[in-house]
Amino acid sequence: MLKNWTITTQAVRLASDGIAMRERYLLSKTHANHKHTESLVSIIGRANTSNRIALAGEQFRLNQQLYNRRGGRPLSSYAMEYCLTLPKGYRPTPQQWQLIVKDCSIALAKLCKLNKTEFDQYRQQIRAVLHQQQQTGSKGSGDHIHLIIGKVVGNRVLKELQQKKATRLIKQAFNLATLKHVGIDHRSYVPAEIKKGRRLSTWQYQYEKAQSSLEIEKLLKQMQTQTDKWLKAKEDNNDRQKRRQENRLTKTYESLKAHHLSKQQQEQVNKIKIK
Repeated sequence: MLKNWTITTQAVRLASDGIAMRERYLLSKTHANHKHTESLVSIIGRANTSNRIALAGEQFRLNQQLYNRRGGRPLSSYAMEYCLTLPKGYRPTPQQWQLIVKDCSIALAKLCKLNKTEFDQYRQQIRAVLHQQQQTGSKGSGDHIHLIIGKVVGNRVLKELQQKKATRLIKQAFNLATLKHVGIDHRSYVPAEIKKGRRLSTWQYQYEKAQSSLEIEKLLKQMQTQTDKWLKAKEDNNDRQKRRQENRLTKTYESLKAHHLSKQQQEQVNKIKIK
């Protein structure tokens, strides 16, 4: 089981030169790091999006020199880059990746507390490229997204994007978005299984694990609702409703027993049983 899907973060250095270098890297089919890459797909933005990020940074840097009489070091990083990676065996479609990236970007925007004008500029400075990787063999990573977000909006630098709380937030957003849009749960992933059997068998195994996890969450929610109704019926002295909910709770509990529950899920069941 994984605590989170893998996300790495780094500030894009070297001002506008750094932005241009990253743009070339993202779509370079001949780069040494892309030896195991099958395809490069633009998910959000184009090359002119990177240009827009660089221009915003250069404008801010110029204003620093013109109006900042206190001196200080000129801004040298105009964007943050987040790499969102899934293990081999998982291949969301480009459309699913787009939904995932949007959810993650919106979560970061909320962290930065942007006003409407800032948000309009923020969303114009999002660049995302999907790298679809070879799914067989032990070398190379799984499919991943390079997400670059401009740090300069209006007259301020979004310092929150490079803080630890942003990393924690985007990990949570990535976990939720993959479950919501693809149906895969990081809590169900077993790394050792990747090395066992044929690739098709691995994919089927992971898919079944994900489906099972979704079913467990659905049953837990159902069990909680039935418990609440049973408690209310008890307060109202409604014996008929109590019996109805007791029968439903029994059926739901029997369905849960057919699944392998995690420690956290088992604790949820125990709390409901205590009630």
